[in-house]
Amino acid sequence: MFNNRYLIRQLAGLLFLIVMIGTVGYTLIEDGWTLFDGFYMTLITLTTIGFSEVHSLSTGGRVLTIVIIVFGLGAAATILTQLAQLIMEGNLLAVWRQRRMEKNIGRMRHHVIICGYGRIGQAICRNLTNMGVECVIVDRDEDRTGYAQSMDVPVLAGNATSDQALLDAGIERATILVAALSNDSDNLFVALAARELNPKLVVIARGEDKSIETRMLRAGVDRVVYPAQLGGGQIARLIATELGCEEDTTAQRRLTDVMGFELQVYRNFDEKGTTVGEVVSRTGAVKVVAHIDANDVRHQDPEPDHRVGEGDAVILVTTTAATPTVKHDGREHVSLPHDLSVGIPSIDEEHRIILEMICRLEAAGEDRSRQVAGEVLADLKEYTVRHFKHEESLLRSVDYPELDEHIAEHRALTGRVDQLMSECDRMHHDNLVQLLDGWIRHHIMEVDRRYADHVIGRETEERSPCVL
Repeated sequence: MFNNRYLIRQLAGLLFLIVMIGTVGYTLIEDGWTLFDGFYMTLITLTTIGFSEVHSLSTGGRVLTIVIIVFGLGAAATILTQLAQLIMEGNLLAVWRQRRMEKNIGRMRHHVIICGYGRIGQAICRNLTNMGVECVIVDRDEDRTGYAQSMDVPVLAGNATSDQALLDAGIERATILVAALSNDSDNLFVALAARELNPKLVVIARGEDKSIETRMLRAGVDRVVYPAQLGGGQIARLIATELGCEEDTTAQRRLTDVMGFELQVYRNFDEKGTTVGEVVSRTGAVKVVAHIDANDVRHQDPEPDHRVGEGDAVILVTTTAATPTVKHDGREHVSLPHDLSVGIPSIDEEHRIILEMICRLEAAGEDRSRQVAGEVLADLKEYTVRHFKHEESLLRSVDYPELDEHIAEHRALTGRVDQLMSECDRMHHDNLVQLLDGWIRHHIMEVDRRYADHVIGRETEERSPCVL
């Protein structure tokens, strides 16, 4: 069996050593023998062919022949037996294919690792392969790995949550990893291991339970995809096509539209608080019908001077006819204002991209605001998670003293985006823009600027010559 590969290697090494000793030994012991004579005599002794001796052997030559027979014949017989067994069982071809596959994986660069070769993993691999993208499969199910091998797809049999399996798949050279296991916990463990082995890797995870999406993102996942949700949407679109229905982009708005009026939510995240009158002035609402405070206490028909605290919600009656003025078309390059620059080019560029997303939302008309809000918030969440990872990696490299507080701020902001995503279909458009714009400006000016000063100051000290 090829499980004894280590023993076979040891025996092959011993056999090679005996051949070398026999070849040199006969040449030294017997007068007039060449190296070829010694090699020939050693070979016919090991194979027990029984040809006559090259020349008459001396006593020393016969002793060497006995040593070769005792030590060499057993090693040669064992090796030949194992090779014959491999050939008879058909394993030799499988071993050769496995070794060739491991070499191919070792040469791969910028490939995709797919953990799990179930229905989702197979569909991902098939589509990527058709597009010319190199993939490596990691799965511990023998039937699935066998099927992958029959499809000539590089596959490694092993537990995808183990570091060794991921290293064998070339994770240090890969660009993307897809955690397509059927269990969310397993995908979470894969993400943790992958992020530790290759911090630059893009990790995409399959999800089933949306309640642990934030936990996955914190574990290092860049994007969580829900196949059931995508499949449900695709089936709905197919049914609508068959029935001749067209998707109404304003359907969501029409659900709360009553004779040109609708209810919307204005949520205040300003720690200084505000008043009902200021909310009406900012939003152009017709009326405030209720104020719900942080303790979920409802205040009906509040007066204009009624205070609205941080985190409180205000229910507005608004008209649906007005359309906000477009301030930005969402396609132009947005420049980062000078007062928001922290002085680190890579961080400034990421802040600019976030501001560009907010401008995209600000430019959306009332008829598309909810659709665009959902898209922008999804993009914003995905991008800011990566942005936060970049910042945290930078801060760790410079031993930033307020690292834990900064990470806590990141987690709080991620949770706030989650809350906005759950309410975006009911929130007032201007309120959402105001919240996001205020959030990014506060985060840059108050939080990021502190660490930027620390990083720039440290770089200045390192560049300054020492004065003795």
